[in-house]
Amino acid sequence: MRSGVKTPSYIYRFTLFILLFATFSLMGYKLFVLEYELADLIPTVGYDVEVNMQVSGHGDKMSISTYLPIGTAHQNISDERSAPDIFTTQITVDGLNRIASWQAPAVSGTHIIRYNYFVEAEHVIYDIDRDVPISEKLPDYLQPYLAPQEGIQVNDPLIEQTLHELFGEQKPDTYEALRTIHHYLQNEFQTRNFSGFTDALTALKLKEASCNGKSRLFVALTRKLGLPSRLVGGLILNQGSKKTSHQWVEVYVRGHWIPFDTINNYFAEIPKNYLRLYYGDKVLFKHTTNINFQYMFHITKKLVPRKEMKEAMYASPLNAYNMYKIFESIGISQNLLKIILMIPLGALVIVIFRNVIGIETFGTFLPALIATAARETGLMWGLIAFLAIIMVSAMIRRFLDYLQLLHSPKMAIMLTVVVISMLLTTMVAVQTSYLDLAHVSLFPIAILAITAERFAIIQEEQGFLKALRISFFTAVVITAAYAVMSSLFMQSLFIAFPELLFFLIVLNLWLGKWVGMRLSEFIRFRKLIFKAKS
Repeated sequence: MRSGVKTPSYIYRFTLFILLFATFSLMGYKLFVLEYELADLIPTVGYDVEVNMQVSGHGDKMSISTYLPIGTAHQNISDERSAPDIFTTQITVDGLNRIASWQAPAVSGTHIIRYNYFVEAEHVIYDIDRDVPISEKLPDYLQPYLAPQEGIQVNDPLIEQTLHELFGEQKPDTYEALRTIHHYLQNEFQTRNFSGFTDALTALKLKEASCNGKSRLFVALTRKLGLPSRLVGGLILNQGSKKTSHQWVEVYVRGHWIPFDTINNYFAEIPKNYLRLYYGDKVLFKHTTNINFQYMFHITKKLVPRKEMKEAMYASPLNAYNMYKIFESIGISQNLLKIILMIPLGALVIVIFRNVIGIETFGTFLPALIATAARETGLMWGLIAFLAIIMVSAMIRRFLDYLQLLHSPKMAIMLTVVVISMLLTTMVAVQTSYLDLAHVSLFPIAILAITAERFAIIQEEQGFLKALRISFFTAVVITAAYAVMSSLFMQSLFIAFPELLFFLIVLNLWLGKWVGMRLSEFIRFRKLIFKAKS
């Protein structure tokens, strides 16, 4: 359609109708004809965990070891991969635990070992029968779980006195014992973030402890009552980077090891973001003495198809899982597919900011592309890297103007400067262990160069403050697009119902006819508007 030629309204309305019909008829067909369960269509959350270990040696033999998770009814572990640098990797099993060890005969300088795995877990709640007595006879293999050990003073008089204060002369049944001890530690003890070793008696005397001290006291009290119990070490999986691990307790009740966490008040349940790494009172990392050792867990939430959907809907023609498989067959992962599906949604956010709110940004869709790249760097590093690259490139551009170069060679040089800036940023980020920032290399290079050119032109023609103002608004829109595109709810919705892309076109068609006052115009002229009405 040529500019200036008015589109007949019936064609516009018919287009809207066709797109809305396509959207909701496809969704209705899935839900009501194929009888898909909505809960099964929505992908579940998994966690990509990277264990990052940085060591510095002086030419001597070096060894490092840590615990790796084992698949259980609660957690499924997959896609394990190791980047051992100069070290040799060995994975062994010691009782209930799996241990990864890395060794090298002579280590000089700084090296980084990475181990990755993917975790899918379920929230499990146990129902403990009431009035079940504590068993007097237990098999031999459970006896170690009743015995005292370092830090768990089962037979100390203070433990016995505490139990007498809680239960009196009568021996409680299993449920009452566990419920009372859990509430006692949950409500009567302060939680402190101690990094050192706190044994059961110290926690009892101070009435405060970290997860380690509380868990050791929980085990001491339950073992004294005749309930087999053990410590469990692991991670609470939240998006981001962390060094903190967690410890909780499992108690053996009628053939099941049942979890308890008095720090976060989980009684006979384990949430889906709890990852078991080891059983027992262990040290998570061991390494050769006299070396510089640093570690960090990097955890990333990802969406994966539900097992129920894979099994129950495999033969259905509109099964979303089949769609994922088609893309995977040509090398497009579900994660990349999710990114592709979210870009039109980010573009809609930009259209709303530009056409309805009236905010001026660099580039029409630059904020959506930067927001997409920022999902790997994190929003803060993404914004810092974006603004830094633009400023540096704009300064280079002013220097190129001074040399009076033709436009194309000048743009080629700016493109090269952007590439050099991103490579240097990545190298510095890796060397300083800011690994999120290292993903800045995923930024759209050509668009950054064009944006830097635009920044320099605005600075030259309208002043530095104007260019800075647009940069600020661009950062605001990037933040908004990032928030919407990173929403697990929106990602789940579009992966389950990709036909919603038609609905986005409908919204853009509607906004394309927007003739109302922009929010920024209303704020600017509000006095005149209200004066005219009065």
